[in-house]
Amino acid sequence: MSRISIKKFSVVAGLLSFTLIFFGSWIYGARIFSSLIRGVEGFAIFGLLTWLILRGWAAMKSEDRLEGGKAKGVNLDQTA
Repeated sequence: MSRISIKKFSVVAGLLSFTLIFFGSWIYGARIFSSLIRGVEGFAIFGLLTWLILRGWAAMKSEDRLEGGKAKGVNLDQTA
């Protein structure tokens, strides 16, 4: 997963949480300004959380790929 796709996915997750929190707060009786603030907080929290999780997952996958390339073929000359 590239850096650009991670950023795009994080923005999409943030926008989805912004819309759900904003309209949910507004429908349940909060004022527009407080709904907007809650939505921005949701965007920041869930966007950042998604970004951190995907960056960590991409780093783990790249380490596995590098380690897999080094260990490949180690036991090939030990056959009888």
